[in-house]
Amino acid sequence: MEFKERLRMLRKEFGFTQEELAKKLNYGYTAISNYESGRNEPSISDLKKIAACFQVSMDYLLCVSDIRNPYHPSTLPPEATLLLAHWAKLEPEQQDVLVQLSTWLSESNAQKETKPGKLKVAQKHAAYKTASKTQETP
Repeated sequence: MEFKERLRMLRKEFGFTQEELAKKLNYGYTAISNYESGRNEPSISDLKKIAACFQVSMDYLLCVSDIRNPYHPSTLPPEATLLLAHWAKLEPEQQDVLVQLSTWLSESNAQKETKPGKLKVAQKHAAYKTASKTQETP
């Protein structure tokens, strides 16, 4: 799917004609027609307006993702919002470590469901490797 098809789908879903959507966005009456036919493409500021109008992310609008609004408050629990806030403060290397940790936790959880048993914890210091360098665990 391409932007022009996604725009047409959203417009019809919301029950707008091309002219009604153009008025709502303060465009000329042919702007939406030109977007939907692929003759023109919107600027970044226009993409923001269109995404806000349909309450979707720009990734969804541009067909990068099929998730309409991944960061909408109703779709994320408060803990996830807090985790995202912490994530934004981390350096890239620290973000890699957090991804590895969350992957490990997720895989450990999946293993518990399929194979009951106790989680074993390393008793000695061990080296672990991130995407950028090897570090020593405390």
